[in-house]
Amino acid sequence: MITKKEVGRSGERPIIAFTLMNRLGHSVDLLNLGGKITAIRVPDKQGKIENVVLAFDELDQYLDDPHHLGATIGRVGGRIANGAFALEGMNYLLEQNEGDHHLHGGSVNWSNRFFDYEIEGDLLHLSLVSPDGENGYPGQLDVRLTIEWTDEDALTLTYDATTTASTPFSPTNHTYFNLTGDAKTTVEQHRLRMDAPFYVPLDQDALPTGEILSVHETVFDFRTARPLYEVTHAPDEALRQVGSGVDHPFLLKEGGEIVLEEPVSGRTLRVVTEQPGVVVYTGNHLGGDFTIAGRRATPYLGICFETQGLPDAINQPDFPSVVLRAGNRYQKRTTFQFSRIQ
Repeated sequence: MITKKEVGRSGERPIIAFTLMNRLGHSVDLLNLGGKITAIRVPDKQGKIENVVLAFDELDQYLDDPHHLGATIGRVGGRIANGAFALEGMNYLLEQNEGDHHLHGGSVNWSNRFFDYEIEGDLLHLSLVSPDGENGYPGQLDVRLTIEWTDEDALTLTYDATTTASTPFSPTNHTYFNLTGDAKTTVEQHRLRMDAPFYVPLDQDALPTGEILSVHETVFDFRTARPLYEVTHAPDEALRQVGSGVDHPFLLKEGGEIVLEEPVSGRTLRVVTEQPGVVVYTGNHLGGDFTIAGRRATPYLGICFETQGLPDAINQPDFPSVVLRAGNRYQKRTTFQFSRIQ
C-alpha cells in the first residue's frame, strides 16, 4: 500500500512524502524532493520496529544538504576529474562544484530536484527530465526511478533512462544505513562482508588513480566479515586521506552481494545490484548544525552503499563504461533486503 501527504513547501512546489507499507506493517518513506529516502522501518530481533536510515529531524534541512541524506544522485555519482571529459570527438566542460572537480552531477543536481510521480499499485514511479546542457552534460535525459517495497522487506530501486545524445550516466542512491535503529550509536560495531575482490585507489583529491587493485592483504579486504571499527581507526594513509574511514570504489564480483550485520539489534542488510561497482562511505565527514533522531550528527553515524559505475569512468579507459547512447535504453536495479541474523 502506498499513501502520500504534503509535508511542506519549497517556493511554489509542494514537498510530498510517500509511505510504502507492506503486509507486515514495515514501511519505507521518501520524498518527491530528490527522491530522498527518509525512513526504512524494520524490526530488530525482539520485534521492535525502528528506522534504520539516517534522516534529519527538521524537514528544512533537506533543502540544503551537503551530505545528500537518502538522495537520488545524477547524472553521475562521484567525481569527474577537472569537471571535463571527451566523448565522440567533442570536449565537454561540467560545473566544477568541488574545487577543480565535478561531484554528484553538480551543485544543482537531482538531490534537490523535484520529481514527478505516479502510483501504480504497489509501485511508485518518480520521473524527471534532465535538459540538454544541464550542468554541462550533453543530451536530454528522460529518467524514471521505480521504487518497490515487498512483503519480504526488500526495497528495489530500478533506474530507467533514455537520452537524445551520448552522455555519461551513472545514477546512485546516497542513503546512510544504521542498523542499530534510530541511530542509537555509530556504525563502527557493524560487521561488513562484500564480494568485492578489487578496489580503486584514490589520489589526494579523492579521484581514482586509474588503477584497479586486488584487495588481498589490504585494509579494503571485506571478503570475510569485519567490524567497521577496523577501518575507521586503522593507521592507514589511504583511509586517513579521505577522513579516517572508507570512501572508496569497489568492483563487485558478478552476482556478488554486500552483507551488513549489527549484532546487538540482530538486523541484517543484504545488497544485490546489477551495477558493476559500489562506493562504500563510512560517513567520515558527517556533522554540522543539525540533529538526527534527536542527537547531533557525528562521523560514522551511517554507512552508504552507492551502487553505480566507477567514479570518473568517463576519463578512465580501463573502467567499465558509463556512456549511454542515443537509441539505447538504460535499466539497472539494486535491491536492499532486510532481515534478522539467524
